[in-house]
Amino acid sequence: MAAWLVTQGDRQFSAQDLAELKKLASEGKIGSGDMIQPPGASDWLYATELPELKGLLQKGGGDDLDISPPRKGLPVGALAAVALALIAGGAYVMYDYANKIQAADLDILGGDGLGLTEMLVTADPAPVLANPEAGASATGSAAKNSKVQLIAKRGDYYQIKTETGAQGWVKTDQVVPAYFFADKDTRADYDPIYNPDHYVFVKNSSWMQMPDQRSKNTTLFSFLLQNKSKFEMTDFILLATIRDKNDKILETKEIPIEGSISRYSGSMVGTLAPERGDKEGKVRLMTNESFDKLATADPELQLRWSDGIEVFMDSEGFVEANIDLLQVRAVPKKID
Repeated sequence: MAAWLVTQGDRQFSAQDLAELKKLASEGKIGSGDMIQPPGASDWLYATELPELKGLLQKGGGDDLDISPPRKGLPVGALAAVALALIAGGAYVMYDYANKIQAADLDILGGDGLGLTEMLVTADPAPVLANPEAGASATGSAAKNSKVQLIAKRGDYYQIKTETGAQGWVKTDQVVPAYFFADKDTRADYDPIYNPDHYVFVKNSSWMQMPDQRSKNTTLFSFLLQNKSKFEMTDFILLATIRDKNDKILETKEIPIEGSISRYSGSMVGTLAPERGDKEGKVRLMTNESFDKLATADPELQLRWSDGIEVFMDSEGFVEANIDLLQVRAVPKKID
């Protein structure tokens, strides 16, 4: 039986049959961005395009993936020439990618191809969903090999903007981020842009309900948001979860937080009340770091500031409350 060929960067190996290919995928030894040539075929496909591997590909598989440009600053023509030369040595994936992007060095490396927060669609096509959840309705689609702009990440979904300006959510395994086309060190440097939720953590969280808060069904949460990346983080959305004495979830609520947190830093979160007498004013929940900047320009804001955030919950009689990070965005910039 003819073998299946698998290419990971400049490494190529074979699976003797479909059963072995599926086994490699289920073990995480084949990643969604790897290229596969079916038996008897001349074309190479992304692993995510093979229906035989649906549901088997694990997030982040293919540890040896190293899709690197030959060197920084190569123009498209030079990339294509190098890719053609590499074909004889088995690096077929370079030629395939050379025909899919305008430049190998990207905006990350000073080029004018894929930008720092752009991604290449690998699905044919990728459904653009209304919400980041299984079973969500599709509001449109992004064509294979088109570029999409990264907005935010939530779980296994990216919020994106298509080339036509449409916004929505796509599964993370249906796109290839720009930094995948860079060298290994660059990928490590820019990983927080595409996986910001791996670098921001909720620390020292606690909750309480005073009698007046219990009568209003509000809960006071106190916690620290820790940023362990080299990028500023912003656009936080937290998830408050309350449970009964049997650990059953009674209610969840999403909580947007204003402001940002500097690189390699942490910040508590607090509440800025509206001005006294302003019935139309809204309570603002924000990071202490961003509030301190506002208060520097207007010290009187301190009179309206309180530590922690009050969250209104519909359920009563809960005995446990948690706060978790649901969504966050890294502020992109080039690293010196």
